[in-house]
Amino acid sequence: MTTSLFSLFPSMGEYPAYDDRVYDAFDTADDRHRAYRAAVRAAAPGKVVVDIGTGRDALWAVEAAHAGARHVYAIEADGRTADRAAEAVIEAGLADRVTVRPGLSSDTTLPVRAEVCVSEIVGNIASAEGAIAVLADARARLCTPDCTWIPFRIQTWAAAVDLTGAELPLAAAARPYVHRIFEATGAPFDLRLCLAGPAAEAIISAAAPVESLVFAAQHHPPTTDHTTVELRIGTATGTVTGLLLWTRVAAESRGGREIDTLTGDTRAWAPVYAPLPSPLPVTGGARLPVTFTRRPSDDAVHPDYELTVAGTPAWQSPHHGGPFRATPLHRALFTADGTVRPPRA
Repeated sequence: MTTSLFSLFPSMGEYPAYDDRVYDAFDTADDRHRAYRAAVRAAAPGKVVVDIGTGRDALWAVEAAHAGARHVYAIEADGRTADRAAEAVIEAGLADRVTVRPGLSSDTTLPVRAEVCVSEIVGNIASAEGAIAVLADARARLCTPDCTWIPFRIQTWAAAVDLTGAELPLAAAARPYVHRIFEATGAPFDLRLCLAGPAAEAIISAAAPVESLVFAAQHHPPTTDHTTVELRIGTATGTVTGLLLWTRVAAESRGGREIDTLTGDTRAWAPVYAPLPSPLPVTGGARLPVTFTRRPSDDAVHPDYELTVAGTPAWQSPHHGGPFRATPLHRALFTADGTVRPPRA
């Protein structure tokens, strides 16, 4: 594939890197918005709702109140964002029915247990923003045993891609976010990179889920997991330059709209590109074994990831720390001091 239609940007939801530009995108009436709105409207009437990670506009807290929730507790870890969420609640005329709580949900207590839990701590890799640990704590302390969880299920899917000859510059608009991530984590490292452009067109294999997390009273997703799948290469002989990882979100347990973040209409998530150390020739019809490993990082919330392809370690992606410029792609994008290289003329 020879195209200059692609660019890269960092996966940001795992870090305190959001700004108004990101939150403006979250307000877009897309597939994500429609799916969450339908789920909230169905679950919230007459119930106590907790919204974990409510964001600048307290979007789903306000939606739940409008849908008839008895009361909504909107939790936001970032203090400044929590202040703006409180302003949004006041502007909506809902200050008597929505209480904004600044701080981590794990440090928060509620006067009553919530009957509905809504959250968007869903990453570009589904578990990347810490949903397993955060929602396990919420299940134990903040929610009723029969709580309704929105989303009900999140998955990460994988497929092999061929980006041979593709230019992969870091998008100019993404550079400030790179520096915010490095500042938040204390040092440069090989951060996860999302692929902008016609990503689905680069896929040369079947796709398969490598993690599937269900949130319900009887389900307790493990913090550490290993999943092996076989990706069937298409009919043509080609080259695998890496894997694409993306999220699918089922907002409701039965029916409703499922969000495919690769092919659906949403700007809230993007596929992660996991480059191989070197291109891998493949023949049409071959089956490529891939093992996806998830384990908690040293903060006990955000996962670290590894991919093994055809029996060989191929990609390591810690939430923070780890090597810097260890891959050809990261060496092409960054100088040794963490500066983004200018695009090639």
